[in-house]
Amino acid sequence: MQLFRLFLLPFSFVYCAVSTIRNKLFDLGILKSQSYKLPLISIGNITVGGTGKTPVTELLLHTLGDKYKCATLSRGYGRKTKGVILAGDADNCNTIGDEPMQMKLKFPGITVAVAEKRVEGMVRLLNRDEKPEVILLDDAFQHRYVKPGLSILVIDYNRPPWKDFCLPAGNLREPISALKRSDIILVNKCPHNLSKEKAELIRNKLRPASHHKLFFSVIQYEEPLCLGNTNNKLSFRDKLAENGEALVAVAGIGNPQPFYESLRQFGVPLRTLSFRDHHNFSQADLKKIEEEGCNKNTRRPEVITTEKDAVRMISSGFLTESLKERLWYLPIRIEVLFDQQDIFEKIITDYVESHY
Repeated sequence: MQLFRLFLLPFSFVYCAVSTIRNKLFDLGILKSQSYKLPLISIGNITVGGTGKTPVTELLLHTLGDKYKCATLSRGYGRKTKGVILAGDADNCNTIGDEPMQMKLKFPGITVAVAEKRVEGMVRLLNRDEKPEVILLDDAFQHRYVKPGLSILVIDYNRPPWKDFCLPAGNLREPISALKRSDIILVNKCPHNLSKEKAELIRNKLRPASHHKLFFSVIQYEEPLCLGNTNNKLSFRDKLAENGEALVAVAGIGNPQPFYESLRQFGVPLRTLSFRDHHNFSQADLKKIEEEGCNKNTRRPEVITTEKDAVRMISSGFLTESLKERLWYLPIRIEVLFDQQDIFEKIITDYVESHY
């Protein structure tokens, strides 16, 4: 694998050069970025794969949603449609993508929009009778035709960009020098026991500019929730105690290992089924999941998945009631380390309030 990446290095240099030239054209104003009067917050990354942008977006919605009319605008990765769509009751993962669908289900009071061309998405949002007061631009760091007022760059602690290369030899969407365009750098997925000394070493590697605010965060796994009968008062731990000879874990995300590791706390044998990131579950997939770990001599094991995968399973239309009754999902949230959660949220609210 390393030899193959070495072979791809010349192509990475070309990719890096093209990306640098493109950014320079925007910086010089040759390629135009559209500015807007209302607060726009971009949440993005420079690395291919999951860095934890979705829980960051959810944190912003929790912070702002009670006071402002919020909207999210994203490309709608993985959807089977084209153009601009404002999510409605009939939409699902196939029409708007899994992450927008998750936002729609979790925050029913917000407007969820998807558009390959973000400028066109902005036009649709701003032409609505009930205009949003804040727009969150999901995965928009490289989409420079819309200029955010506040840019949050999310970095995966486990995949430091200073050790990586640009595509295709590495996983960087653009050179690490692109960090300068952000306002906030959030190093996510840190270990819970990250020391201030280690955080300082990371700061020295990133070399943030004077305008940057640098934060470190962890992923917090909350109590699993069941997709089935809401009248069932038994918790996940109760169900495992009652029926816990095994646990089937299903994940279709970029890096499933932290999810699997978090489940070992429950102390039962773990059987894992992994699918590619943003996988659209077929009827055969769900049948395999339902049958996994079952045999004539034992009860059917509980099944647990990520919140994003649960949304895709529901949207598939193939989720049976019998699987649904023992299918759980694991909500996550981020927590900013070193007692800086309030500081992080205040930067967000101060920016939005400055517009009103």
